[in-house]
Amino acid sequence: MANTVEIMPALLKSLGCRNFHFAVQSTAAQQQEVPALSIYKSLIMSNRVQILAITALSIVVILSFSTNAAFSADDSVKIIAQSSFIDHEGKLNIVGTVRNTGALPVQAILGLEVQDENGIRIEQQQQQQPTYGRIIRPLNDSPFKFVINSGTAGHPFIADLKEVEATHTTDMVILNYTSMAAGEEKAFVGTVKNNAPFDIYNISVFASARSENATQLDSVRSSVIPVLKAGEEQAFVAVTDAAVKSSVYYYSCAGLDFDAPITTVDAGGGKFIAYDLNAAAQVSAIRYENETDSMAFEIRPYSPSGGPVSLMIPQVSQEQTVTVTLDGKLYESSTRQDGKTIYIDFFVPQGDHEVHIQRVTNTPEIPSAVLGPTAR
Repeated sequence: MANTVEIMPALLKSLGCRNFHFAVQSTAAQQQEVPALSIYKSLIMSNRVQILAITALSIVVILSFSTNAAFSADDSVKIIAQSSFIDHEGKLNIVGTVRNTGALPVQAILGLEVQDENGIRIEQQQQQQPTYGRIIRPLNDSPFKFVINSGTAGHPFIADLKEVEATHTTDMVILNYTSMAAGEEKAFVGTVKNNAPFDIYNISVFASARSENATQLDSVRSSVIPVLKAGEEQAFVAVTDAAVKSSVYYYSCAGLDFDAPITTVDAGGGKFIAYDLNAAAQVSAIRYENETDSMAFEIRPYSPSGGPVSLMIPQVSQEQTVTVTLDGKLYESSTRQDGKTIYIDFFVPQGDHEVHIQRVTNTPEIPSAVLGPTAR
């Protein structure tokens, strides 16, 4: 039997959006708390009941606004808001936001069951897709969106959830935007700057479009920037569907999605050190310090109990020996070499720490006794 809901006024409280990802610069409006809301009538109620009655696709709209209900098997990852609208092509759009309150980054796959007028599931429209931000970091949100050609849709749900050991490099990409809707298009506009010493590929910017009273109207995503070169800055634009554009007032839950880059750190003199750093942690200020021949960075594990770190760097010689210091003190680590790569594993306790991986490019000096007697 089809899961349908009669169109009626809905009750919604303001849902704050948590933005703790990447280095973000925004206007003062982005920093202000959105006031709590009272009872309101949905956007579809005010102007679109007639459109619903005459749409050729005979779509049954489900007004599924949610406040405290969570459609997740994991209490730490929840669908915190959802709504629906008919777009300018007459298609049903279901949008919402997923929040991660857990200690580790996650990948969430959203599911949606679609049925025809007789309540029979339409297999080709049984949908599953990731959130706009493929990785949702602790205390962060990510929007989602389903577009349905015809039929009746049930509630969206979290179909699959997986914890990931994703390193979050806070100063790698700078997202600069204005939260207020811009111009006649009510667009989400800003710039993205690559602050890393390497190119980054396939970058897109996403956000939730909201009304003046904080209702989520749409989920938007910019066009993909194929490559953002080291030090380069590019503008982005994301627009909502024409059906809800007039009611868009501001944007929240802004974030970035991009392909994991091949990472390098500038060692000076035109030299770069390639590396692969894996940790369930927030990492910043990755740099090379020539005085100690060290790769240095600041790190804060997501988990309150701390977490493991795995680092791979090129091996430059058979005699190369690396050491790890944590907060200025020699620290226990496990290292191994295969002739091409050095693998370094260690555990970082809770809190903020400074890590130095020493002798990443140079080899220890060979004692003169090893060289034999000096020729006269």
